[in-house]
Amino acid sequence: MHNGGPHGHHVDLLERTSAEVNKEVLGWTTRTSSKYWLLVLALAAVTVLGVIGFIMKAGDGGLDSHLPWGYLAAGLAFVLTTSLSAPLIAIAPRLAKAHWTRPISRIAELWSVAGLLVLLIMIPLLITLPSAADRNTMWFYNKIAEGWPPGAPYLYIVLTLVFLVINGFGLLWASAIPDFAAARENATGWRKTWYTRLSLGWVGTKRQWRALRAGLGVLGALYFMFLVFAHTVVSFDFAQSLVPGQRDSIFPTWQALGGIQAALATVIVTAFIVRLAGGFKDYININQFWSLAKLMLASSLLWMYFWWSGFIVLWYGKTPLQQNLLDLMWFGPYLTIFIMTILLSFAAPLLLLMWNGVRKSILGPTIVAVLILAGAFLDKIRIYVSSYSIEDVNAHALDHVPAGVTPESADIMILMGVVSGSILLFTLALKFVPIINMWEVREGMLLQEIRPLKKLPLKVIAKPE
Repeated sequence: MHNGGPHGHHVDLLERTSAEVNKEVLGWTTRTSSKYWLLVLALAAVTVLGVIGFIMKAGDGGLDSHLPWGYLAAGLAFVLTTSLSAPLIAIAPRLAKAHWTRPISRIAELWSVAGLLVLLIMIPLLITLPSAADRNTMWFYNKIAEGWPPGAPYLYIVLTLVFLVINGFGLLWASAIPDFAAARENATGWRKTWYTRLSLGWVGTKRQWRALRAGLGVLGALYFMFLVFAHTVVSFDFAQSLVPGQRDSIFPTWQALGGIQAALATVIVTAFIVRLAGGFKDYININQFWSLAKLMLASSLLWMYFWWSGFIVLWYGKTPLQQNLLDLMWFGPYLTIFIMTILLSFAAPLLLLMWNGVRKSILGPTIVAVLILAGAFLDKIRIYVSSYSIEDVNAHALDHVPAGVTPESADIMILMGVVSGSILLFTLALKFVPIINMWEVREGMLLQEIRPLKKLPLKVIAKPE
């Protein structure tokens, strides 16, 4: 067998048969491992710790005020930015007919299961969210006596997040139908029953393939729209509208771009772990990491550009309100977090990924991805904790900057539980949904061929459409 080819392409996978691909992937899904269950147990324990922290927090402050819940809001925003944004890494390259994403598309789609956690976190945050009446929000609720639109902001936050989660599950299901059909043939017991139901009688006819591709295109487009709107309503209603006088139309766009950057980082870190722990080195190789690294570098530059576009307005405005906003979000009690965010989300990715040796590797992009995730986590704390520290949300302007909110033990437990809960849902899903998209990998094998170029093997990719 060849060990590799130009541009880091491994050719071992192309020498496998479709049956061998199915056996390797499905075998890993059904294999019982003590390490896996120890991981599940550890994640479940930390998640329960987060629930205990929430109970402690509710017992102290109750659900009558929004003030104690800044760190919980930051946790929701972080899961939205990372886990629920990850499916974009499967959607966009699939629409562009990119081949490199085939082995990791399922990894990206599987993160949509964390939407269940987002829906649970949303409930107490909506209960504590101040009414939109008599304060400036994106809904203009205070402009009309009877309130417009009716139910704002609660109804529209619920609808947006519920539709996003349902859409994510639908996308994951549709993408996995051919793989469920393949698993159905060799499964037994309850697995065979559920695989039979979820595969919807799939036999791989031409009509079924056309319907699948059309469905993936529609679901992918809808998911992208719902995700952008989710970033908009969450960043407005759980952050910007709680700060009197803050009006920044660039802010939700910046948050959505941060979601793209964090989604790339999430998929890279997950692919690195799956590659090592799952033994999928022939499936997930340098091609995936190199391609994701280039996109991650571009998204880091966009992240900085849009942040600067919003920041510079306040910086040059110099009004008392704008000075207070600068102190609240950047140069006051959260200055250290702000500096760390810039270093982790922009400076480190730029200075590291600008080098070909780092970008064209497996470990380099993974390290950068970890730094970006840390930066995204700190940034959500800075934005949402500072916003939730404002007591008089009905004021017309921010006339003073409150002190920074230091996390209590319950807040730390909540943040740990939120992060652990999203990973736990993803980990549990691995035992039922194949982590590698088998039908896309097999299709890619049919479209690729290794031909010699002098003494090197060259991968030739067909373009059927």
